[in-house]
Amino acid sequence: MEHSQGADIEQAFLGLLLGVHSPLPLALNQFELASIRRLESIADSALKDHALIPRVPAILPRLLTSFRDPATSSRDLAELVGRDLVSVSEVMRLANSPFYRRSSDARSLEQAVLVLGQRGLRQMVANIMLKPVYNSRRGHFSSIAAPLLWGQAEKTAAISAALAREEGDPDEFSAYLAGLSSNLGLLIGARVLDSLFDGSETPSSQLFRAQWLQASRRLTARVARAWDFPEPARDALASLQLDADVLLPACGRRLYSAERFSQYHGLLSRGRLPGSEGTSPRRLAHAEHFSIAMQTLARFDRRA
Repeated sequence: MEHSQGADIEQAFLGLLLGVHSPLPLALNQFELASIRRLESIADSALKDHALIPRVPAILPRLLTSFRDPATSSRDLAELVGRDLVSVSEVMRLANSPFYRRSSDARSLEQAVLVLGQRGLRQMVANIMLKPVYNSRRGHFSSIAAPLLWGQAEKTAAISAALAREEGDPDEFSAYLAGLSSNLGLLIGARVLDSLFDGSETPSSQLFRAQWLQASRRLTARVARAWDFPEPARDALASLQLDADVLLPACGRRLYSAERFSQYHGLLSRGRLPGSEGTSPRRLAHAEHFSIAMQTLARFDRRA
């Protein structure tokens, strides 16, 4: 693994989120110090009582219970979807998208469910449940960060699930859920910046970026526990707090790779790759993950 290049990609992605592309080796300013203290205090608090923590979607616990039950059928999930016209329209849109490459359009919910299959339907329902979390409470920083974080999380989830499937992990959905949730702490971190920002100082130091990222990762892991995510998803998200040079568990190794590849993809599309001449996606993470990640991103692009 090219850890240094992976770290460069992560830092460049943080530059997009914060609007500061060249952080400086400075001491924390007052805005940065207050933001770090607030974020760390949230991570140490009773999360359900804090206004900046997204509320767990009401239906998510029931869905997670259904997803863990191997007896849950596509018809069972379709019944849940059928109660929500927004979900129905999304099922139809996705089933008829180029991502699934069908010769003719699905014309009913039942046909669309068959096209998606149980895997696709579960992933789509998870997207519907979590996307509104990223769309609420916009401020100066979160208005920039939220769409970037959601788009990157979708790609991370798709790659993470594909890697789990390739490696024969029976709990592919947990890998997908971990990827889709991997940016929750960064989203909360952006909301913290919103709550303290008065325009007089900016998050421009290298030290702030490192501490903000670490606190956000810890908060993501805490939210996953508070929302009662499946254990493999919680383990993968917790592992993101570790240094990439540490021997990560398989779920964490996959999630780390998925994040780096999805960040690379987002930076490339915006012309923001660091040291573009020497940057290759082959060197971002575990070599055996490269071809799967690239194939997944290519298919993911066709879905849009």
